[in-house]
Amino acid sequence: MLERYTGHGKWGSCSGMVRLSAIILRCCLAWSLLFLAACAAAPVSIHKTEPSVGLQWPQQTAGSKVVWVKTLTGYRDAGITKGFWKRALEFFTGADERRIMRPYGVLFDEAERLFIADPGGGVVHFMDLKEDNYTVIGGEAGSPLRTPIGVAEDESGHLYVTDSTLGAIFRVDLRDGAVTRFPVRRLGRPTGIAYSRANKLLYIVDTTGSQVVAVDTQGKERYRFGAPGEGPGQFNRPTDIAVDNRGQVYVTDPLNYKIKIFTPEGLPVSQFGTAGDAWGELDKPKGVAVDSGGHIYICDALLDAVQVFDDSGRHLLTFGVTGTDNGQFWMPSGIYIDRRDYIFVADTYNRRIQIFRYMAGAAGK
Repeated sequence: MLERYTGHGKWGSCSGMVRLSAIILRCCLAWSLLFLAACAAAPVSIHKTEPSVGLQWPQQTAGSKVVWVKTLTGYRDAGITKGFWKRALEFFTGADERRIMRPYGVLFDEAERLFIADPGGGVVHFMDLKEDNYTVIGGEAGSPLRTPIGVAEDESGHLYVTDSTLGAIFRVDLRDGAVTRFPVRRLGRPTGIAYSRANKLLYIVDTTGSQVVAVDTQGKERYRFGAPGEGPGQFNRPTDIAVDNRGQVYVTDPLNYKIKIFTPEGLPVSQFGTAGDAWGELDKPKGVAVDSGGHIYICDALLDAVQVFDDSGRHLLTFGVTGTDNGQFWMPSGIYIDRRDYIFVADTYNRRIQIFRYMAGAAGK
């Protein structure tokens, strides 16, 4: 903040002139920051970013189904600039250039707000593209978050964050930033979380309990499903979860090398998956998501790829290979697909989020 002149004597005194000069200098610098902020580019809308014709799968010009759009290593890649007062304050206090350390859960909502659960940093990165704002949830002294893994959002402006180390769920009020513990009991190690608009329930994966817990937005438990085992309604340390437009629930069951599908009430519908390291097989399945066409996307951390299946388990497409370039991965984990079929992948050990798009009009859909 700007210094206030508090010296005694005339303005022409030596000490007074030094203080006055410091005030003038800082004011000039602050106004320079204001000018730079005014000239800064507006944030880039993800939905207005042109996909790259150079990175598409299958590798052909016509009929490509998935195309690479953008890579985000931080808020600047999202086109976010800092407001004048924040930049002015950081000039004196130092900038907070918090990096994405080990992203896992990811979510991009209809208000163009990107949330990234980062267990490596103990925070949730919050990039608001419309409001041109970046902040972090957690990370400060006294923060309740330790290892945030999954994120989900309801229609009332609440973000839900699973913390696997604490065995807890936290709710963030996006209007005022308040973080409170969500009252869900009997959780061992919560990991994946998804919200269903169809029935207004949250589905939480309890990895150590080999169960999925369904609760309402007040934290009241409605039912649980799953148990240790290999059958259609059983799990071996499940991790991730997604809900489609109909309310069907998709759960990653990595130690059984399966993706299991359930009704909104938790009744088994089907399952698919075979252990292996070839395309169409599952090696280390993690994040799961579903696009508007009902295609199921699986992040496979050991294959360094995203695999796409239909709901019968037929392999349709694989995109990504091992590497650090755009369109390549190093142990991808979380994945989220928005209503416009933009695909957000947590490229965990490359410390970034990669964005792709499913082209619904492509041939061979």
